[in-house]
Amino acid sequence: MVAKGMQERGTSVRQLARQLGVSDSTLRYRLQQLEEPERVDGRTQQPTAVAGYEEVIEAIQAQLGDGRLEGEGRPVQAKEIYRRLVRDHGYGGTYQGVVRYLRRRYGKPPVRALRRVETPPGVQAQHDWFEARTRIRGRREQIQALVGTLSHSRARFVWVSRNQTQLAWHTGHLELFARYGGVPLWVRIDNLKTGVASGAGGNAVLNATYRTFARTCGFEVDPCRARKGSDKGKAERTVRTFRGAFGEVLRRGADSLEELQGHLDAESELLLDRLTCPVTGTSVREAWEAERQVLQSLPTMAEPFDLVVTRRVQRDCLVSFEGRRYSVPFPWVGRHVDVWGTLNHVVMRAEGEEIARHARGTQQRLLIDPNHYEGESTDRVHRPTPLGKRARLQLAGLSSPSRGVLLHAPAPEAVSRPLNDYVRLVEALQ
Repeated sequence: MVAKGMQERGTSVRQLARQLGVSDSTLRYRLQQLEEPERVDGRTQQPTAVAGYEEVIEAIQAQLGDGRLEGEGRPVQAKEIYRRLVRDHGYGGTYQGVVRYLRRRYGKPPVRALRRVETPPGVQAQHDWFEARTRIRGRREQIQALVGTLSHSRARFVWVSRNQTQLAWHTGHLELFARYGGVPLWVRIDNLKTGVASGAGGNAVLNATYRTFARTCGFEVDPCRARKGSDKGKAERTVRTFRGAFGEVLRRGADSLEELQGHLDAESELLLDRLTCPVTGTSVREAWEAERQVLQSLPTMAEPFDLVVTRRVQRDCLVSFEGRRYSVPFPWVGRHVDVWGTLNHVVMRAEGEEIARHARGTQQRLLIDPNHYEGESTDRVHRPTPLGKRARLQLAGLSSPSRGVLLHAPAPEAVSRPLNDYVRLVEALQ
C-alpha cells in the first residue's frame, strides 16, 4: 500500500524497489495483485502433501474426539494428528502442512484467554529448579538453584546445591521456608520426579517421600498441569530475575558454595527494596513483612530426609531398610512404623514420635541396640526372655574365671587402688 501511494505521486517502480530493498519484479507483482484482487494465486491450486489423506485425518479426529467435527468441545492438537498420520499411515509431509490443512478447513482456532489469579497473603509459594554455571575456586561448575517466590508479596529467594536429589529438594524447601520466615499453606511445583511420581495437575500422584515431608512441614502440594508454564508464572518470572539480577554474582563466582550462597542472599535483600509489589503498590519488603505475620510457624524438623517407607516390625524386633536390618523397642512387634532415611541416620518413628535411631549406610548389615529388648511386658507383647548369666558373660566377652576376677575387683568408683586390692586379684587368679 505504501508503494502504491508513492507510485501515484510519480515515484518510479525502480526507485521504490531500491528504497524498500526488494527487486523490481517483486514490487511489480505486488502492485499487480492490488489492481486485480480477483486474480487467484496459482500456488494455491497446487496439490499439497495432505492431498489424499483427508478421510484419514477425519477418521483420526473422530477417534480422538475432536470438537471441531461436531462444532463444540475442545479441538485436538495438530501434533497428535500429525504423529498418528506418520506412525499409522506413512504420511511423508511436514507438520506445518497438517496445520495449514486444518486451518483452511476449520479456520483459525479462537484464542483462549488466561485467568490472572492473585492469592491472599501466606497462601502460596512457587518453587522451581534452575541450572546455572559459575566459578567455584576458579573452576567452572554447574550448580542447581532452587528459586522460591511468595506469590502475594513477590519476595524472592534462592538456595544453591550441587544436585537435585530428593534430599536436596527437601533441604531446599526448608532453607527457603527459613528465608520466608514461615511456611505457606500451599507450595506450587513443577512435575519433577522428586515431587510427583506420576500424572500432573489435579491428577498427579505425589512422590510418597515428598508427601510425608509436606505433611510434616504443614503445607499442601499444588502440582502444575502438564506443559503449562503459566501455572507457575511467578516462579518463571523469578528465573528471569535470577538471570538478570544475580547474573553478576554468578559471573564473579566464589571460593565455596557457602560463600556463593551468602552473595545470593545479599542480592535477595537488595531486591526486596528495589522491586515493587504489584498487588499492594508498596516495596516488596513492606509487602513481605506483612505477609510474614500470617505464615505458619517454621517446622521443628531436626534434619531433612530423602526416603520414607513403612515397615512391619518382626518378632525379633527388627525392620528391613536399604538391605539392612535395624532393631526397634520390642513393644512395637507386629505393628507398622515409618522408617526415615536422613543424611546420616535411619530414624524409626511411630505415633508422631521417634522410637529408634541407627547410623545409615554402614558396612554392617545388622544393627541392634540391646536396650530395645529390655523393659516390662505390655498388654499386647510379652517382653523377650531375659538373658541368663552365661549369655551376659558371652555378650560381655568374658569367661567364667574372668567373672570371678571381676567379683574380687575394687569398686569402679575408687580413685586409687591400695596394695591389698592387687593382692586379692593375684590370689583370685591362682
